Amino acid sequence: MDGHPKSHCAPARPRTVLLAEDDDAVREFVRAVLEQAGFAVVTAPDGRAAGDLFAADPGRFALVVTDVVMPHAIGPELAVRVRAIRPGLPVLFMSAFPGGPGLAPDPLPADEPLLEKPFTVAALLAAVAAALGESRP
Repeated sequence: MDGHPKSHCAPARPRTVLLAEDDDAVREFVRAVLEQAGFAVVTAPDGRAAGDLFAADPGRFALVVTDVVMPHAIGPELAVRVRAIRPGLPVLFMSAFPGGPGLAPDPLPADEPLLEKPFTVAALLAAVAAALGESRP
């Protein structure tokens, strides 16, 4: 025995978030906030590209954050696609439509988490933590 406790934990790899957002400024803001919070972030400019990235390595992602309305597969279509591969995967939707998801062109199911744009850094981090089933101090 060398006196050093053996750790069975490898160095923590950052959890990876797949971010689908067609607005460049919003995509870069969310990416920067999540990376600052310790996440690895893979970005896509639309739902189809995000779905392809997910399908290539579905075990890599802890969370999908997606805009509701995008070209080439809207957020709800992306959620169906990724959950067909990994049922129960957390998906956080973002939308700029006032009044909530029921007024968006393609309403979300009532139990899906929605972060309404514009949002603050604190609101984004709280929504991500909630989607992952964590609580933030």
